[in-house]
Amino acid sequence: MEKKALSWTEVRVGVVVIASLVILAVTILYIGSTGGSPWAPTYHVKALMSDVNGLKPGAPVRLGGVEVGTVTNVDFAPEGGGSMVEVSMRLDRRVKSRITTQSSVTLGALGLLGEKAVDITPSSKGVPIEDGGLLAGVAEDPFKGLLSDASDSTTHLKKILARMDAGEGTIGKALRDEELYARMVDVSLRLQQVMNKLESPSGPLGRLVNDQAMSRQLSSAVRGIDSVVSRVEEGKGNLGILSRDEDLARDLKSLTRSMNDIAGRLQHGEGSAGRLLNDDALYRRIDSLSTRLDALVSKVEKGDGTAGRIVQDPQLYENLNAAARDLRGLIGDVRKDPRKYLRVKLSVF
Repeated sequence: MEKKALSWTEVRVGVVVIASLVILAVTILYIGSTGGSPWAPTYHVKALMSDVNGLKPGAPVRLGGVEVGTVTNVDFAPEGGGSMVEVSMRLDRRVKSRITTQSSVTLGALGLLGEKAVDITPSSKGVPIEDGGLLAGVAEDPFKGLLSDASDSTTHLKKILARMDAGEGTIGKALRDEELYARMVDVSLRLQQVMNKLESPSGPLGRLVNDQAMSRQLSSAVRGIDSVVSRVEEGKGNLGILSRDEDLARDLKSLTRSMNDIAGRLQHGEGSAGRLLNDDALYRRIDSLSTRLDALVSKVEKGDGTAGRIVQDPQLYENLNAAARDLRGLIGDVRKDPRKYLRVKLSVF
């Protein structure tokens, strides 16, 4: 079979396609590693740190939490830098005004797996860092605070367990004091007995579940309450009228205010009743008068004195009654014939 020779046009097309694929692959890898456009304007800055904690090139750089670039190189600082590590970064030029001499660089974490990132604090103060400028770096372990808090919590937990083991506190006493433990067990058993009685067929809950008559009574009571509430909501009955009648409600409020006013006046000793409640001298006089009236009534009941004899002596009562009748008769005769009783005699000297 004869081989077909490739034309120059086909070769050029193949070269263009392969070059396009290579450029596309490089672009995808660049965007994936930098997180930005390969044609976006960038500039470079550096930072010196004493410990980068495993930071690698390609790690993201964040400004205020927003990804703005990548780490391009991590290496020891040139001669004169001592033991410091130099971190080179490529940043988006649009954020240049936000990164100044007052900004600082710290190490952050992308997650709990230990992936590192560089965090830059934005600042509006100071002079913007120029291309190739140096930022102040502070190496921080993102898990240092977490480990410190965990250590403090462990220390507190150890102290609590030590107190419990020594029998201090309520739980410690419960663990060490056999008498307290026995009382707690006794209380638990009694509670269990109470629950068993409640749940038994003869207990309240058991009767409520199994006794149809009690269930009907409860249902009837609930229906009665529901009926009363419905009547009140509909404005029927005294409670319903009270809840719906605004005039009656105002009258009740007025009555309540009046009663409060009266109670206040009584408390301050105003008026006769108030003075009676608060004036000790007036109370003593009334008490003395009551005592004397009681003594007088007692003497009358015993027949002592004129009033007592009138009340207790029937004969005296009859005599007084007869005298009164005679007096009324005499007055009647005088009115009928006054000449009979009035005689006028005139004599001339």
